[in-house]
Amino acid sequence: MHPTYHFISHSHWDREWYKSYETFRLDLVDMINSLLDIFANNHDYKHFTLDGQTIVLEDYAEIMPGRKAELRRLVQEGRISIGPWYILPDEFLVSGESTIRNLHFGRKAGEPYGSVMQIGYIPDSFAHLAMLPAILRGFDMDTAIVFRGFGGEPGQEKSEYRWRSPDDSEVLMIHLPPNGYGDAYVGANSTEAFRQKGEELKSILDPRATTPHRLCMNGGDHHFPEPYLPEALRVMTDGCGGTFIHSSLPKYVHALKDYLEKENVPLRLIEGELRWGFRYAFAIQSGIYSSRMYLKQANHACEKLLTHYSEPMAIWAALVGRENLEPMLHQAWKILLQNHPHDSICGCSVDQVHREMMTRFEKCRQIGDTVIEKSLRHLYADEWEGPENILIFNPVLRTTSSPVEAEIEFFRQKILVGLNPNVHPEPIKPLISGFRIMDSEGKDIPFQIFHHETEGHGLRYSDYSYPSKRLVERFHILVDAKDVPGLGFAYYRVENTDRLPTHTSSLRTGEAYVENDYLQVEAQANGSLQVHDKRNGQSFTSFLLFEDGGDAGDEYNYSHPAEDLIVSSKSAKPEISLIESGPLRAALAIRFDLKLPAYLKGSRQSRTSEMIDLPISTKVSLYHNQPWIECETRVENSAEDHRLRVLFPAKFQTCTSYADGQFCITKREHHPVENPEDFTIEMPTVVHPMQRCVTILDGNRGLTVATEGLPEYEVKTEDPGTLAITLLRCVGRLSGGDLLTRPGGEAGWITETPEAQCRGVHTFRYAIIPHSATEFTEYGYVNEQIEAFLFPFRAQRRGGNPQIQLDQFGMTLSPSSLVVSTFKPAEDGSGYILRFYNPTAREISGELNSAYKLKEALWTQLNERDGDAVEVKNQHLLQFSVDPYKTASLRLLFEG
Repeated sequence: MHPTYHFISHSHWDREWYKSYETFRLDLVDMINSLLDIFANNHDYKHFTLDGQTIVLEDYAEIMPGRKAELRRLVQEGRISIGPWYILPDEFLVSGESTIRNLHFGRKAGEPYGSVMQIGYIPDSFAHLAMLPAILRGFDMDTAIVFRGFGGEPGQEKSEYRWRSPDDSEVLMIHLPPNGYGDAYVGANSTEAFRQKGEELKSILDPRATTPHRLCMNGGDHHFPEPYLPEALRVMTDGCGGTFIHSSLPKYVHALKDYLEKENVPLRLIEGELRWGFRYAFAIQSGIYSSRMYLKQANHACEKLLTHYSEPMAIWAALVGRENLEPMLHQAWKILLQNHPHDSICGCSVDQVHREMMTRFEKCRQIGDTVIEKSLRHLYADEWEGPENILIFNPVLRTTSSPVEAEIEFFRQKILVGLNPNVHPEPIKPLISGFRIMDSEGKDIPFQIFHHETEGHGLRYSDYSYPSKRLVERFHILVDAKDVPGLGFAYYRVENTDRLPTHTSSLRTGEAYVENDYLQVEAQANGSLQVHDKRNGQSFTSFLLFEDGGDAGDEYNYSHPAEDLIVSSKSAKPEISLIESGPLRAALAIRFDLKLPAYLKGSRQSRTSEMIDLPISTKVSLYHNQPWIECETRVENSAEDHRLRVLFPAKFQTCTSYADGQFCITKREHHPVENPEDFTIEMPTVVHPMQRCVTILDGNRGLTVATEGLPEYEVKTEDPGTLAITLLRCVGRLSGGDLLTRPGGEAGWITETPEAQCRGVHTFRYAIIPHSATEFTEYGYVNEQIEAFLFPFRAQRRGGNPQIQLDQFGMTLSPSSLVVSTFKPAEDGSGYILRFYNPTAREISGELNSAYKLKEALWTQLNERDGDAVEVKNQHLLQFSVDPYKTASLRLLFEG
């Protein structure tokens, strides 16, 4: 075969990393200006790939609007390739829904310039999702180009493969060589350098190729284009044996696929996630799952807010006439996606980068919350005067009951703002004697007060006046919301009474235990929990142990010190108290100081003998009608170079886990590292990523731990059946060269990052969900508990009565084994998209019932290209089936 070497000129542009975003942006401006000048002055320079992400177009055009037309012309002429992504993400630390939005935003940002590249170019993500082939296929892409997470093992020597996801979606996978996306950057303008690079590429690429076509990536991180490349290719073609051409990714992929099809070349099949390749190159750098955990928590909160609260409520408001909410949601998503590049969300950049990220997260939250308020004001205006009511929204697509936290206020006095000697405030009203909460039929709704303010300040807002400030009596309460429609509303009236009511409860409590009809939880002398699952007859001991060890790693990788000291709470002597006793929630408070080394010694080989206290307090709660335990742990960290985890030793005889992921559940086998001396680059990871939760099974016993934005777990091989969830991983440098877990050296530039030590107060939420193995396999029961924990009802106080009939809104999806990803406005403005997936190995017959009248429903791809229609029965009902492991999207068009 006469080989053709396709040189792909590019620059991999980390938007922020070891420099801040704005600093790198000025470098981007210089790089693209240089590129445009090369195109203008050197007609032999054929093509450039703008790194597969369209955000660089926006970043450049904001500063150089005068050259935007020039850039657009080159894209439309096919000389610059853009997209398909908006940003190049880390795939495991963001939701699957965020990955889909990323591709939608990539297309939208690229449209003013031309078509985006229809190739899944992902050159530097630290690992790749099991469902990525399905996601790419959902956007009509049949090719993925990847680097990390694969290679170095038997059967992984070639550059071309078939890659299949659990739902049987398949793409052509092109695997980059060990030098990745920088293997063909010449770096010097000399004939000798040209020939040397040509021979080097032949020696690396020829043994890997299955066709005559070789991929040569002519670029690197923040590298400028090489204007002398056309001459270099002529020299290589003349002297290196082969044809060296200035190509593009689309042209290379077309030539490759054409040869594979004509010659019927068989390719090895690869299935599932790509999270290996430890002998090949710097692979997955698994410490990123827990670096700067506060970033992961903030991201989870924003994703949840937008997909499960802001967007659904905005849809209901839009259906009854509220306009202009979609552009607001678009802005929130755009800001959130700017935090998803791998060097950003992974927490492996300089401190300034991550401070700016927290500002973006806060902006996203502000927009999401404001969209909710604007939606509700259209559905149920908050009158300044009138009865106090509570409006409750159910974010899951099934009718359910659950206690929900709410605030109610009772007016005491109007507070005057400004100086006006002629206006005198009215006397302060006395505190109320009591109140009751009633549903629309006048039935009493049980509630529980957990905080009371006698002199709070309340505000009422108006579009036509200044805010009204009021002195209020405020109650923070739990309301026992019952049978709230899926994706719908309930509202309760509050009425003053002469005393507070009493409510019966199924909760039982003692000084150190709480119990409901499903679970009994008792705090042991050391603060760990003994849990008895009444439903399945399971008992667990020593849950909620805390373990702390040294971390001599960096932002990329955890690394134990050569001489570590593991500190455990097994011998803790906590303060244990009953702080809530019902009727809706009972809770224990467990507090102790964990004594641990303050930092690593100067050699970084061991922990110091200087000990400090790490205050840890956990609120352990049981709700009267929920079969799971809610835990909220507060840690005040002043130690450095350490990793803190919470342990759940289930005593199951298993080293297999089932991790909730992006549109699937990933089964993983956990093994100790054998022959560590064979791994000269990076040690195989023993920690793994998850999205909502992780599950372990033993016979017909099961345990799931769900977390709120804590994506790292381990199943301990030295103690089978023990789940370890990482809470904090504290380090002080971006990269280091002395890690025992990464003997290959630095993963980046050695830069001090003191804020990555995560000093200060941190709060972590997680839930313990016992169940049977059958309930996990069928998944409906387990999914219901996960959703109950992660997506609680949202309660808002409202004054007056609703203006619109609220029972016209709502939607239920059954069975509950179908997992909902989003209910969102369609990208083209035509209807709304409901996305869900089947995580099980069996076909599921499903039903969707909409309270709001349906006009039409169509299956649609992830890119929202429509397929077959779904019959709408009686204007409200859809019936369908979902294949095993499949993600399904419906376009719903409503009446009116």
